[in-house]
Amino acid sequence: MTWKDIGKKVAEAAPLLGNVLAGPVGGAAGSLIATIFGTEPDPDAVMKKIEQDPQAYLKLKELELNHAAELERLALQAETARLADVQSARSREIEVVRATGERDTNLYALAWIVVLGFFVLTGALMAFPLQEGSSEVVFLLFGGLVAGFTQVLGYFFGSSKSSVDKTRMLKRGQ
Repeated sequence: MTWKDIGKKVAEAAPLLGNVLAGPVGGAAGSLIATIFGTEPDPDAVMKKIEQDPQAYLKLKELELNHAAELERLALQAETARLADVQSARSREIEVVRATGERDTNLYALAWIVVLGFFVLTGALMAFPLQEGSSEVVFLLFGGLVAGFTQVLGYFFGSSKSSVDKTRMLKRGQ
């Protein structure tokens, strides 16, 4: 069990708290939850307490309301780290072009392979029935391609939703 798993369950009662738990700073929010349930900050122990306590959702919602500013700060911290990572990837591309005078063709070749693989596999899944017993392997491959496809789109085109969310969080923080 991870904090991300708990975040999905907690989000039913406290969406902001669940979102923070599911992110890269989930351990900090997990420690806060462990405190209200009187347990060590371990995902398994916290989940056990949540499942045993009939008032768990009420406590989680109260925690979210009482610590909204801290939770928003943690969410903003996670988003800032994510954006710094994206920026460093884009800065790398600029530095490669400055140093060599050429774009990194491997980056573009890999991106095209992932995009074409995604569409070819999608088309194949729609056109041909799967053989008995092969669906798990095919869907595992498809899941990997979906993740890669999402990353390629995020790298080359950015994410307007996360940009809107970031702007909204920055406005609240000021």
